[in-house]
Amino acid sequence: MEVNVPFAAVDEDASFHAKFNELAQDVGTGALQSLVYMHAMERKYDALEKQLQEAMKDVEKHKHQAAAFEERVEGLLLDKSKAEEALSGLELEKAGWLFEKGEFEEKVGDLEKQLTDAKDEVEGCKMAMVSQFEEGFERAKGQVVFLYPELDLSALDSLKIVQDGELIDEP
Repeated sequence: MEVNVPFAAVDEDASFHAKFNELAQDVGTGALQSLVYMHAMERKYDALEKQLQEAMKDVEKHKHQAAAFEERVEGLLLDKSKAEEALSGLELEKAGWLFEKGEFEEKVGDLEKQLTDAKDEVEGCKMAMVSQFEEGFERAKGQVVFLYPELDLSALDSLKIVQDGELIDEP
């Protein structure tokens, strides 16, 4: 009994195998057909074996790349963890600085108010001194008029000075 195995079931080149089957049937030898079929299968096996070996090489190469990538990811995750820890510390430090800044701003506000109050007090003292000077000048003028009623003191001015024998405004 002759077994007719279609090559199309083994290979993708159906038209080639259809013609081959036709020739093999013309010869009428089942053994020849089986031998050719085995030879085709061996070539197919060798090709698949070669593809498998290349695929295994690629797998090994990718395993090494994956391992290196995993190490890098672990390193980056460690770096990220350290950076987050540092950031947390810096945020705490920033909060402390912001608190101190608030305290200093409050102190600056208090000092500015004290400075304004002191300036106002100094200005008040200056005005009191001017007023006291004017009062003392008028008292002295009054005493001179009392002692020397015949003198004309209308030219006297508390803001003028004597220079080179003349009354002039103080520079």
